[in-house]
Amino acid sequence: MDICYGNTLYGRSITSSSCSSWEGTPKGERRLKAKAYSPGGLSGFFSTHIVEGDLLHTGAWGGGIALRKGVYVAVEVEEGTKTEIITTLNGKRADLFVSRRVAERLLLRTDKQYRVIIKQSIELPMGGGLGTSGASALATALALGKALGLKLTYEELAREAHIAEVECKTGLGTISGLVTGGVVLVIKPGAPGFDRTVRILAEPSLRVVIGFYAPIEKKKVLEGKDISRIDEIGREALSRILEKTDIVHFLETCKWFSQTTGLMGNRVKRGIEAAEKAGALGASQAMIGETVFALVEKDMVEDVSAALRTTGAKITISEIEWCAARLL
Repeated sequence: MDICYGNTLYGRSITSSSCSSWEGTPKGERRLKAKAYSPGGLSGFFSTHIVEGDLLHTGAWGGGIALRKGVYVAVEVEEGTKTEIITTLNGKRADLFVSRRVAERLLLRTDKQYRVIIKQSIELPMGGGLGTSGASALATALALGKALGLKLTYEELAREAHIAEVECKTGLGTISGLVTGGVVLVIKPGAPGFDRTVRILAEPSLRVVIGFYAPIEKKKVLEGKDISRIDEIGREALSRILEKTDIVHFLETCKWFSQTTGLMGNRVKRGIEAAEKAGALGASQAMIGETVFALVEKDMVEDVSAALRTTGAKITISEIEWCAARLL
């Protein structure tokens, strides 16, 4: 059994778990199946750290919250005469390019041709700064690494997910939070094993109420003319939080980052104000999306959700996930 000890996942090697099984195909061939889960992960602030030619040290400083609602991946693998990768989302065929990139990287470690089917179920809005691409990459890496029988550690598979995210330009520091869990600060950027994270305590009764309006294309922000200024503000946000590591100050600083960078639009501003007026402990913007997140006591969830709905937001409610991504 894999055991969660707070900020990582300990237990048996990823290749020796009993989380997969061989099944016969209609042609009598063997098909291996494996499943994995990754929490979602919203980001409240960030500061990019790009190291040209070094994807393992490329990443981001930042802070966010791992979400119980996340991504479930089931993979099926069978030997074939050519390599084929099929991806589906919530039961429908879709080109999930980050998961595909993870699969391509892992298949390079084998000496055979495989037909790979990657089935994903995503419980969060995509493109809203909620870490769905990173969660998809990480859950795919864990499940496919198991299915292929690769002799890779949990950390090594997480690095493959990180590299795929950076290559696809869908994220920089998301994986660090997903292999940590909880309310996370990334205080040293990079892939798992090269990074460093710490966690902020939060009451288990708290819920995350998410109000999603629309996606924002990350590339426009991360490669935009204002990124140097945004990075500077992000590093200042991290310094402020490290001086006072409590959850309310974390939320206040995330909001300061969103306002000061100019990333906060009018809808998000109205949503934050509505959530706070309805009784949220604090609220800010998920990076990088037109999305509000609010931390809320359990008995105030409906009030805050109703207030966000009046601003036109699509509501998702999640607990904080304190354990890392894992095999199922």
